[in-house]
Amino acid sequence: MRVARSRELVAEGYPLSAVARAARISRQAIYRTPRPRSAPQRRPVSDPVEAAIVEIAQANQTDGYRMVTAFVRRKLGVAVNRKRVLRVMRERKLIQRRRPLERRKRPGFFRVERPRQLWQLDMTSVWVAEHGWCYLNAIIDCCTREIVGWQLELRCRTDEAIAVVERAAAVHGIEPGELVLGSDNGSAFTARRFKAKLAELGVRHRRGGYRDPESQAFIESWFGKLKEREVWLNEYETLDDARQGIGGYVDRYHHRPHSRLNYKTPYEVKETWEDLQNIAA
Repeated sequence: MRVARSRELVAEGYPLSAVARAARISRQAIYRTPRPRSAPQRRPVSDPVEAAIVEIAQANQTDGYRMVTAFVRRKLGVAVNRKRVLRVMRERKLIQRRRPLERRKRPGFFRVERPRQLWQLDMTSVWVAEHGWCYLNAIIDCCTREIVGWQLELRCRTDEAIAVVERAAAVHGIEPGELVLGSDNGSAFTARRFKAKLAELGVRHRRGGYRDPESQAFIESWFGKLKEREVWLNEYETLDDARQGIGGYVDRYHHRPHSRLNYKTPYEVKETWEDLQNIAA
């Protein structure tokens, strides 16, 4: 306001230096001609690499530039610098800003050295129009990050938890004493029948701390991505629709690069371990 009024006084014939001294502003502020800021000019996509970057970033809006770089390298089959991907995504306003979370320092950890050593089991809810809240039990292998078993049902009792564990153990041929199963302290996972079934299968139970979701970090992270990329983007009318949608996402996830697997897919890591076992045999 002072600059605008000072310009008016100068236009009326008052000395510029006196006006600037009285208004306590610099003479440069009066001399400067304000110009409206122009919108930034975005360069047109000039080559196939940048076109692939834009296409993949728009199709995977929940991913950062490192994951987009992995997708572009897989699609084009050539080396692409991640700094170039970052520059293109910034120019196109495709960077998702996220607030960093403060993490607690944990006193210890479980070292995972092979598949079928540590699985994590948890349950989350999914809205289905026909039934309301339905309940998804899922198990992840903490080595290969493969979803070894999942089940979407109308209830979340101990029976459903036992069923998904029994099916996963049978499919993957779990031997007694081979596996540790991690879970939280939900009522279905602390029930006597559930613990008796684990003892029957020869599976050791590892429960996390109370109010400590980080003890189930692998499966909790997978649930978060499942909801961002599938559940929150769709409206399920029936239970079959929800099972079909989640099953399709699980299949896509197994063939999707994973940042903690050095941008390999869970199936590629699984096949690598199977090849090593065949060589050792």
